Amino acid sequence: MNIASALLSSVITEQDLETWGNLQLHYLPKEYHSIYRAISKHFELENALPTFDDLLLSVPSREVKEKVTALKSLDIESEPYLLLEYLKNEYTQGEILDEIDKYLDNSVAMSRAEENIEAMEEIVLTLRNKVDLDTESVSMQKISILATEEDIQSYIPLGLNDEYDQGMRFTKQDLILLGGRRGAGKSFTCTNIAVNQYLNDASSLYFTIEMTKEQVFRRMVSTATGIPLKRINERMISDIEYDILAKFQAGRFEGSEETLNRYLETRDFDKFQQDVTKLELRPTQMDIVYEPSLTLAKIKSEIEHKISVSDIKVVIVDYLNQVKRSSTPGRNGQYDWTEQIEVSKALKQYAQDYGVLIFSPYQTDATGEARFAKGILDAADAAFALETWTEIDSCITFDCKKMRNGSMDSFTSEMAWDTLKIGPKSALNPMEKAKLKEEMEVNDD
Repeated sequence: MNIASALLSSVITEQDLETWGNLQLHYLPKEYHSIYRAISKHFELENALPTFDDLLLSVPSREVKEKVTALKSLDIESEPYLLLEYLKNEYTQGEILDEIDKYLDNSVAMSRAEENIEAMEEIVLTLRNKVDLDTESVSMQKISILATEEDIQSYIPLGLNDEYDQGMRFTKQDLILLGGRRGAGKSFTCTNIAVNQYLNDASSLYFTIEMTKEQVFRRMVSTATGIPLKRINERMISDIEYDILAKFQAGRFEGSEETLNRYLETRDFDKFQQDVTKLELRPTQMDIVYEPSLTLAKIKSEIEHKISVSDIKVVIVDYLNQVKRSSTPGRNGQYDWTEQIEVSKALKQYAQDYGVLIFSPYQTDATGEARFAKGILDAADAAFALETWTEIDSCITFDCKKMRNGSMDSFTSEMAWDTLKIGPKSALNPMEKAKLKEEMEVNDD
């Protein structure tokens, strides 16, 4: 008798539907796959688990009948759910050894430490997709009927619109997706969210694929300080703006008061920049990771590392369609809809595992639908589509496409294009203005 035979015998004897529902075919050794399929076929037809006699009557194969008879003769004392856990442990251990063997066969070709670490992360990711893990942390006996004060205090406003934030806040386990066409404003929405967290004394972790760290950081600085991005990039800064930049930069470092005061006396910004960056960074940061070939393993590794040293509340992945599930050659990446759905599911899993809100844009086509994979929205707790107007309109609209725990409210915020600052005040978009004008004309008549 082995664990697989004991489990199948116990499930049939006890008619344990819950354990059967959690049992996956690949947990079992191949010699038991035929019995698993016979049980599955009976369940599909009768909506009930078979007895041993049902199986003996329904299976045509003599070999399978002999296996069923052997299962019937077993005397099992352990509970089915315990046997399932033992089987999962046994299966997982075997898979780990197989994956390690593959890694050792290929490790000669991996020259960098980062490649080796990422390979190990991919092993964890592969196994996680094969084995159902019980992540429930609260028993039904102790679950509270109301959110605790701690839960309420931990809600995360996006900071894109004060009026919207009054009625809708998100939790540290949510996945929020943002759809938009090329150039619609997905990336600068990401920088706004990171800046809003920082100004509220909360850290964020920003993964950038297409822009460098410097490009993303300067966008953040422009949004946070109100100094136009073009002038920051071209270093066309007034004396007053230099002071604003110095104070912002000093705020990122521990014990920077003396360095800032020295700058305010000398007005030598380059010397200030050189001196202040020798200090330790504060725990609260807008951390940026630039990785043109971003994989799920890299995201997971960075979250684990950064969350251990900083109280990260928001993780931003810019953007979902470009994330690869694995660095293994041969995957189609952003052009493979199954790949994108798996990436979306993994990001939701990371949000739950690490207690962080994950925000990620995705590309839409001309109709506003997700490019390549509509199913990426399935795992999301909320999804919005961006509607940008002309610079003269000075506004941007977030059209709600999905909301798991709340009403499907959309909102329009003020937009300052020179600093890429969104909100926090509400605005009327051109369609709303036209409708209001029409209503006023009707009332006047």
